[in-house]
Amino acid sequence: MSRLVKPRQLQCFIAVAELLNFRQAAERLCMTQPPLSRQIQQLEALLGRQLFQRDTRGVSLTEAGVHFLVEARALLQQAESARQHARQQDSAALLRIGMTTVVDGGIFPDWAALLAQPCPGVRLAMSRQISIRLIRQLHRGELDVALIGLPSLTNGLLVEKLFDDPLMLALPAAHPLASQRQVRLADLQGEALFWFGRALNPAYYDFCQPAFRALPHPPRFVPEPPEHHILLAQVAAGQGGALIPRSLRQIRRRGVVYRRFAEGELLSIGVGVAWRPQGDSPLVQAFVQCVRQYFAASQAATTP
Repeated sequence: MSRLVKPRQLQCFIAVAELLNFRQAAERLCMTQPPLSRQIQQLEALLGRQLFQRDTRGVSLTEAGVHFLVEARALLQQAESARQHARQQDSAALLRIGMTTVVDGGIFPDWAALLAQPCPGVRLAMSRQISIRLIRQLHRGELDVALIGLPSLTNGLLVEKLFDDPLMLALPAAHPLASQRQVRLADLQGEALFWFGRALNPAYYDFCQPAFRALPHPPRFVPEPPEHHILLAQVAAGQGGALIPRSLRQIRRRGVVYRRFAEGELLSIGVGVAWRPQGDSPLVQAFVQCVRQYFAASQAATTP
């Protein structure tokens, strides 16, 4: 019978039983007296007992009301515990994943399929942002784990490097260097080169600078547009070259060619998995293990 009682009815009964005053109980519950009285009447009808004695002297508990007060408090506590447990279960079953936009999203696996066996029933919420925003979201607790570009200023996050994505040179198809199978960094001297501002990723900016400083004459750096398709359009229009992660060469643009560097992987973008030490949950650990194994297997498959 108690399973038919609603938590709101229990709250109303307990408030009146403790205050023995309908007006004060209604104020506690932020409601008016008529709906409070209806809740008590419905509860008494459901239980088949009179819980309160009402007379000119005020309100008092009947013997049945005294006994039910103990049961009501226990039932309400059970209901609250069940709600908290359900919220915890929902939270634990949700994994919020961030992915960097600096590399092609196609190199990442189907996360739902990858996690199906170690984490059955897990719900995924995914977003793609530049690495600096992903790092901020991790620190704010808005993400549980993220795939970020490296090097980056991670400020106390746990980070594990997964792989490198070497840079290639995107050139206008009519550029003299486009006739070569590969180019050298020295070929960039004096050339217009789209490049990002240091504020966008100070660590990666500083990582690349030694390679440019080693040249007798550095490239002429041109502000890089934020959108990749705009960048390629400007390259195609002959406004400059651009350093593009190898994974992004799959994005074809008429008038743009990609060339490897003779120096190999001297310039590359690392990709790593990052998470907060205080967010090191079993679910996050399962994800880290899955991506670690996935990219280790991918590298093994492509290594001659």
